[in-house]
Amino acid sequence: MADAPIIALDEVCWSVGGTSIVAGVSLGFAAGKVNVILGPNGAGKSTLMKIAAGRLKPTAGRVRYGDRDIFSIAAKELAVRRAFLSQHVEIDFAITVEEVVLMGRYPHFARAPGREDRRIVDAALDLVGMADKRRQIYPTLSGGEQQRVQLARVLAQVWDDGDAPAPRTIFLDEPVASLDIHHQLQILDLVRSLPGRRCTIVVTLHDLNLAMEYGDRFIFLRDGRLQAVAEEPAAVSADLIKRIFDVRATALDDEGGGRLLRFHL
Repeated sequence: MADAPIIALDEVCWSVGGTSIVAGVSLGFAAGKVNVILGPNGAGKSTLMKIAAGRLKPTAGRVRYGDRDIFSIAAKELAVRRAFLSQHVEIDFAITVEEVVLMGRYPHFARAPGREDRRIVDAALDLVGMADKRRQIYPTLSGGEQQRVQLARVLAQVWDDGDAPAPRTIFLDEPVASLDIHHQLQILDLVRSLPGRRCTIVVTLHDLNLAMEYGDRFIFLRDGRLQAVAEEPAAVSADLIKRIFDVRATALDDEGGGRLLRFHL
């Protein structure tokens, strides 16, 4: 029997100004997996993710975290169980890398960070390969470096110190957007490792080939509605891709035995 989903959406809707953005989505996110949300621009991916994370209250429907309504959970309690990385995080003032990551520890201390908070910041920076730049001013970093620092921040927020509440979830909204290929792979290699640290991942991606390589489970949206859920890459068919993205896809075998998709209008 499959494990119960860590977060479940029940007939969730969200609309603004009479326009429906998410319509009647019922969905569970598999615990301990990389759940990838896919769909064309305007499909409602980011909105659905914000609803699932408890950052945006649906206009109809319910979101459950475990057996509780997510909007009944106190903000501080929720903050130590789930973290959210937005597409764009703008910081344009003189703050160090270490101070940015320390922001992730704010839910864990009252007035000032303790020794354990700083140890976790150090560990998170080391995990993303940015420990040697902890004193650098954040806006002077490259885009790829900034994204790694932001990932360290959300990791520090829900860090597994042995006593951390479980389950824990990290939401990543287009974490590799605008990054070069090298930095995309760096970030996604790290994301791929996080289920091994007792984290469930929910991530939006545009690149289907990257999604198939790094994801475990694939959730397809179009026009704000759930279209399909594929439990493995092999279940993502050319017909499904055509229905969602209006493109034809040809599967090619690569030298490592994997599958690459080539797209045609």
